[in-house]
Amino acid sequence: MFSNPSEAAVSAVLSMLLEVSANPKPGNVDRDHDFLDLRYEHFLASSSASFPVFLEIARKNLTIGEGIYELVRVSKSFHNVGNVHFGAFLLLTPLVFSWGNVESAFNSVRETTFKDSLNVKRAFDLSNARVLDVEKLDLRDREVEDEIVERDLNLYEWMKQAPAMNFIAKEYTNSFELSRKGKKRLLDYFDETGDVNRAIVLCYVSMLSELLDPLIVAKSGIEIAYKVREMARESMELFEQTGNFSVFHELDLKVLKTGANPGSVADLTISSIYLALAEGWRF
Repeated sequence: MFSNPSEAAVSAVLSMLLEVSANPKPGNVDRDHDFLDLRYEHFLASSSASFPVFLEIARKNLTIGEGIYELVRVSKSFHNVGNVHFGAFLLLTPLVFSWGNVESAFNSVRETTFKDSLNVKRAFDLSNARVLDVEKLDLRDREVEDEIVERDLNLYEWMKQAPAMNFIAKEYTNSFELSRKGKKRLLDYFDETGDVNRAIVLCYVSMLSELLDPLIVAKSGIEIAYKVREMARESMELFEQTGNFSVFHELDLKVLKTGANPGSVADLTISSIYLALAEGWRF
């Protein structure tokens, strides 16, 4: 884990910068690819603007819910688009709060209050992020705040009720299991390749080959999510057989043609990088 608040905060920013700069990152914005409404520079602005808030979170001057809201609010003041890092902020905030100690982060989530949940709802409203359809406690529902208060739902209890497919929410209830797995993969790939960019891309695509991305489901539907997962799986198998990194450039073109945006896997890649840095990863 990190030794001081500054190190914890800098590493959060670095994690976001490394993730968005990795190339090719099939289906997502990277240093060589923009969307019509979302550009590489928007991610740089959001990442840079987040530093003072992460520092306050690491100093425990903000609660987890307050931190997530402030991250969205402050980062949006540096760009003119909607959601850039909402999922990443959800994952990083408890980890920064605990200086990269996963057990402490998990306990901190369990110790949140309904006020933290209300702040996450406010952050969501501000970010205008896309989410899965749910029957209960839908973030888009105007009445959800009343229910949070009436049922005294903290972030742990709220995220327990999220759909199983929403692996960002489930990180709050399973002790960041996927982020921990991603960290190990990243470190293994770096040991194998000695290349930061390749290690991050391989970590990203390997998770894309196993997970149904909830952002793809929310934007494009479940069938497209299955299709992207299968394409990523085939690309990973081909890379393992040939060692040809260009297969991921080809995968990028295929995913872009589907219109899919695996933004949740990108968020998970960020938290994986953060935990690797907390473990002492340097390059």
